[in-house]
Amino acid sequence: MSVVSCPLQRKTTSDGQRTTNKIMQSLETLEYKKLCRLISRYAQTPTGKARLENLAPICSRIELEKDIKAIAETILLNEEKQVSWSFSGLEDPSNAIAILRIKNATLEPIILLELTRVCNQALFARSAISPEKEFAPVLWEIVENIPPSLFAAIDKINKKLLPSGEIDDSASPELARLRREINQQRGRLQKALESTMRGAGDAIQDAIVTQRNDRYVIPVKSDFRNKVGGVAQGFSSSGATVFIEPLEVIEANNELQNLKGKEEREIARILFALTEELREQLPAIEIATEAVTELDFIKAKVEFARSYKAIVPTISDDETLDLIEARHPLLEENIREQSAKTKDQRPKTENHTKEIVPVSFKLTKEKSVMIISGANAGGKTVVMKTAGLLSLMAISGLPVPAREAKIPFYKSVLADIGDHQSLSANLSTFSSHISNIAEMLENCSAPSLVLLDEVGTGTDPEEGSALGVAIVD
Repeated sequence: MSVVSCPLQRKTTSDGQRTTNKIMQSLETLEYKKLCRLISRYAQTPTGKARLENLAPICSRIELEKDIKAIAETILLNEEKQVSWSFSGLEDPSNAIAILRIKNATLEPIILLELTRVCNQALFARSAISPEKEFAPVLWEIVENIPPSLFAAIDKINKKLLPSGEIDDSASPELARLRREINQQRGRLQKALESTMRGAGDAIQDAIVTQRNDRYVIPVKSDFRNKVGGVAQGFSSSGATVFIEPLEVIEANNELQNLKGKEEREIARILFALTEELREQLPAIEIATEAVTELDFIKAKVEFARSYKAIVPTISDDETLDLIEARHPLLEENIREQSAKTKDQRPKTENHTKEIVPVSFKLTKEKSVMIISGANAGGKTVVMKTAGLLSLMAISGLPVPAREAKIPFYKSVLADIGDHQSLSANLSTFSSHISNIAEMLENCSAPSLVLLDEVGTGTDPEEGSALGVAIVD
């Protein structure tokens, strides 16, 4: 037996852990988490992907209606208004935001750029949705509080940082001045060392100025070490070459190091100032990052709907479950994968494409029980799993693969499907079924969907069938 219910409805007594375990078992029985992973493939951001992977049935009818409306609004904007948004090149900003919360902490240039990309794309989405807010009030609510003033702060960063993460020369007048002096000093060093090499003649291994220990040096043959006065800064791997810093350039090298130190301090100052700019915008950045996650979360559901021809379900008020031409998404995915694997192995004249057979399923308050019978491998379990999984999808705010779908706001979905023989509890298949059904009675509260597969199996057929009839009654 498996139990799916809202987390807020889980027991908090000593049996709480057992109930929580049953909830997890039910998600596994109906392959709910596998479905979440399938839909998460359509997410474009790490946070959107994580949100889908950790999806759970929604406890609040208001929240559920809101989630479903967001999907419908996105489809409307995409298809009728030609309004869309997309996210690319975004990393999870949670670590960067955590650093911003630490006073005087400085962000690295790449992290600064990552944050600006998140904010830029959030602002773009806001500008795309804003003209259509009358038709998309739920989507507008997600982006409405992103202040347009955030653009000024991120624009300042984008002007001072190159896409590679390097600080642009124009980031400050002092940095521009220091880099000019560094380039001039390098030029003077280069000329001085080239002059020294020309005077050293055969002592030079290669007439190339190089660096060792962050100092400019010349390569001298080891046998002529004493011909060039200076400080040895290292040797080649073979030992045939010694890298000499001539005496006449030691002071120039020192001056270059001094200028580089000043450059590093100026860069640190600039990065701290840019970080402070973002720190002042922290609430806006948090709103922007949450909006990006939410919009990506919604867009992934829409893309799943397009790929699987899924529809936005209607949440019924009269306890009617009505699925018309419903398809099990994981079964459909499996068929797609198998078709892709065998596609190149078949002759071009053959067409063995398999298609899923849709099912229709209806329960009402007046006709609340359905008994499905038939031969083995006839699809009975698939029908039940389809009804169970699509019901879970609907109460999780997901589109469902069907032509039409009307699903109640179930408080719980209970399923006893498959052989649950428990060796650890020393229970036979039959005893395990009975134990599970007994627990169903504890967790069941209207409206609930109850799925029982092979009721009374594992015991004497006559007794089992009588028990099955009693349970259905």
